[in-house]
Amino acid sequence: MSKYSLIADKLKEEISQGKYSETGKLPTEHELTARFDVSRQTIRQAILSLKNEGAVYQVQGSGTYVSKTEGVKRPAVGSAFRNILVICTYLSDYIFPSIIRGIESTINGNGYRIHIAATGNSVGLERKILSDVIKLQEVDGIIVEGSKTSFPNPNIALYREIEKLGISVVFLHCTYPELTNAVVVGMDDYAGGRMAADKLIKAGCRRILGIFKSDDRQGLLRYAGFSDCAIEAGLNLDDIQVRWYTTEDINDHGMTLSSGMISILSNSTVDGVVCYNDQIASSLIRDMSRAGSRIPRIVSFDKSYLCEASAVHFDSLGHRKDELGRLAAIKVRNMIEGRRETSEFLGWTE
Repeated sequence: MSKYSLIADKLKEEISQGKYSETGKLPTEHELTARFDVSRQTIRQAILSLKNEGAVYQVQGSGTYVSKTEGVKRPAVGSAFRNILVICTYLSDYIFPSIIRGIESTINGNGYRIHIAATGNSVGLERKILSDVIKLQEVDGIIVEGSKTSFPNPNIALYREIEKLGISVVFLHCTYPELTNAVVVGMDDYAGGRMAADKLIKAGCRRILGIFKSDDRQGLLRYAGFSDCAIEAGLNLDDIQVRWYTTEDINDHGMTLSSGMISILSNSTVDGVVCYNDQIASSLIRDMSRAGSRIPRIVSFDKSYLCEASAVHFDSLGHRKDELGRLAAIKVRNMIEGRRETSEFLGWTE
C-alpha cells in the first residue's frame, strides 16, 4: 500500500473516532508533513483521496474540514457549485419574495445555486421534500421555514437524519421545540408583541383585542409579548381579549371574520386591536367596513403593501425581510464551509 493511502486510512480512522469533532478542521499540510515525515505532495495525495471519498472538504484560504458524515460528496470550493435548498411555506406570501431576494443577493452565483420548494404549510409536503433531500443527497445546505411549528411535528426524525448526513440547516423565523440546537434567523416576535401593545396603550387604548395565529411559534411569541405588556401597563385580564386562528382559516381573500366576532367588536368597548399580520388587519377592516361597524385603532406586523392599499389607515411594525434573507444565506454558507453559527433575531422597526 502506498504511503499516501496509509496516511489517508489513519486520518479516516481518527475522523471516525471524533478526534477532530471539536473544530471540524484537520491539521495543516505543514503539520501533517512533520507528523508523518513525508513530502507535502504525499500529504496532498492523502487529502485528495479523502476528498474523493467525501470524508473531508476544503475551503480555500482556510483549510481542510471533516464532512459531518463520510460518504456525502462535497465539491471542492471553486470546482463546482454547492446547492442550497430554500423551503418556504408559501411562495406567494408577501414576505417571502423579499427574503428570497436577500438570499440571492448574498450567495447565488458565488459558487452556490439556489433551489426553491414550498410546503403550503403542510407537514405532509414538508415530509416529502425532506425525504427527497435524504434520498438524493444532492443538497449542501437548507434554509427552511418550518410548517406549523407550534404543533407536534412528525418530521423531526428526518431533520435529525439530515443533520447526520452533514447537510447544514438554518431555520427562518422559528424552529421546532424538539430541535433545541437548531440555528434560527428570525424577528424578535416577543419584543414585537410588546411593541404593538405598547403603541396602542400609548395611544390611549384600554380595551384591547389580539388576533394571533395558533399553529406557528411566531404567533405564540407575539401573543406572549402582547399580553405581558398589557398586564404590566395595568390592564385587567378582562380588558385583554384574544382570538386565535390557524392556516386552515385563511383563503385567497384572507380570513373571513365570523359574525360573532364582528358583533363583539361592534357592540363592545374594544378600542384597539393587535393583528398577527397585515393580511389579518386587512381582513378585519374589510369585514367590519362591510358590516358598517366602527373600526378600532389597529397595529399589525410586516408593514407590507397592504398598509398602503388599505382604505382605512392602520399601523404596522416593519419586518426586515431582505436583511433576514441575507443573514440566513451568510449563516448557511458559513456552516457549509465548516464555521460554527448561532441563532440571531432582528428587531422590528417603527
